[in-house]
Amino acid sequence: MKQFGMDLDELAEKAAKAAWLDTPTERLRALTVVFEECGERAAPYFDPRFAAKQLVRECVKEFQAERADIRKILKVKELAHV
Repeated sequence: MKQFGMDLDELAEKAAKAAWLDTPTERLRALTVVFEECGERAAPYFDPRFAAKQLVRECVKEFQAERADIRKILKVKELAHV
C-alpha cells in the first residue's frame, strides 16, 4: 500500500505540472504520458485494472484542481489590469 501511495503522489504531481503547459495540445500530450504511466505502474498490483482506474482518477482530479487554480490566477491578473 505504501508503494501505491508513492505512485499516486508522483503521478498526481506530473498531472499537476501538465496543467501549467501553455496549449491544450501540450497538456493533452503530457496527460497521455501520465495515463500510460498509470497503467504501467498499476501492472504489479493484485488488481491492475482497479489500481489503474484509481491512479487515473486521482490524476484527473489533480489536473482539474490545478487548472481551476490557474484560471483563478489569470482572472485576478486580468482584473488587476482593468
